[in-house]
Amino acid sequence: MQHRSFRADDRLNQINDRDDMWGPLLFLRPDRRQPMSPARVLVICGLLGAFYGTLGNVVIALLTRTGVGYRPPFFVMPGLLTAMYFVCGELSLVAAWNRRARLMSRRLDWSQLTGRPLSQPRDDQETAE
Repeated sequence: MQHRSFRADDRLNQINDRDDMWGPLLFLRPDRRQPMSPARVLVICGLLGAFYGTLGNVVIALLTRTGVGYRPPFFVMPGLLTAMYFVCGELSLVAAWNRRARLMSRRLDWSQLTGRPLSQPRDDQETAE
């Protein structure tokens, strides 16, 4: 079993490694060898959920301005989006990131323990930087 990572992890980590995909939240991205903690993921999801949830509240308020229809409380949309981002992120992007971080950390520890240099990844194993 030469290649132990999931095939989808490579694609997801290509997305994770692109600076433009992080936008203004780039400062929250950890080093590639460092796993993402649930607290960090919750902060990222909270920022995104609050922003897009507030925009959703504005759209709902404009649509229900005439008095027809139900307008949910203000905190429902940001809270719902934050929860959805967190669950989806933990199951996809964060899981792929953490698997790669553990693998890279183990490889680095092994190379330091044995005194052998790390082998360079092949072209098909490299991720976008």
